[in-house]
Amino acid sequence: MNIDNNVKLLKTFNSRIEAELAKSFLESSGIKSMILADDAGEMYPAASVYWGVKLFVNEKDFEIADKLINESYKDIISQDN
Repeated sequence: MNIDNNVKLLKTFNSRIEAELAKSFLESSGIKSMILADDAGEMYPAASVYWGVKLFVNEKDFEIADKLINESYKDIISQDN
């Protein structure tokens, strides 16, 4: 994904692992995404707690990506109960 494209923030995660899982999930559905984290190149992963790990998608893919992520979280939550 080129940063020059019109990108939109999809979700902010508490950890890079969560963001990477969501990114992989979206890419398995054909949606390209990009992670942005201010963690000094993963040298300070605890910095994610303060600023979060952001997942961006192209504006044109935002609605479907948002739906996929929200539905997957609903599935996870319903399995925990």
